[in-house]
Amino acid sequence: MDSVQGFDHTLALASCRRRMSTSCTNYNGFVPITLYEELDNHPDGYATLIVATGYNDSDRNFTEDIRNIATLARSHGYQRLVWLTLRSNVSYLSPDDTGFAEVFERSNAALRQIVEDGTYPELVIADWATFARDQHDWFSGDGIHLRTAGAYAAGDYISRKIAFLEVQPCPQPAYAGVEPINPCPDPDVHGPVIGLESLYPIGERGPDAGFQLSWEGSSSWPAAPWWEL
Repeated sequence: MDSVQGFDHTLALASCRRRMSTSCTNYNGFVPITLYEELDNHPDGYATLIVATGYNDSDRNFTEDIRNIATLARSHGYQRLVWLTLRSNVSYLSPDDTGFAEVFERSNAALRQIVEDGTYPELVIADWATFARDQHDWFSGDGIHLRTAGAYAAGDYISRKIAFLEVQPCPQPAYAGVEPINPCPDPDVHGPVIGLESLYPIGERGPDAGFQLSWEGSSSWPAAPWWEL
């Protein structure tokens, strides 16, 4: 069950994707195209771009990357750019053993500054970092990789954020058995006060799933994957 609901959408998801610099090699040896390339490959006609990329990126070129991505999105007719903040209370490590927590915090601060400057009025912050900060059961031990509950929570959060921005009813109620709120409140204001387990089949395998993978790892990159340790 897809928890991204309430609006027509195309998901372009890939492990290890970076914003503009060459993506890293993911768990199956594949190097995905960048966010910039993925955006340029999409046909015109989309109105909103939602970005949740950056966990494999440095913050060094963050402002420049936003400028380039926003400019490209404008050229394709996008009217809104919704950018998710990066969860920063993490134990993830960069290749030089620098904590990614500091990298993500600087990226989030730069994003907020860009919005405050008003350079890109179509740029909207979706504060996933704050929303998910204390939801440790949504994540693996490194604080970044999503468990099943976290994947449903992320999709549900995005759905509610878009419904709020569009002044539409929430696509799901707060809990099963009650009516969805209309108009949908901003999830960044009220926080994760929803009954995920009552809304989504958390813990159940999809009907077409060939196997179920539970991620485990060393909490650093690019350390050897867990199956080679």
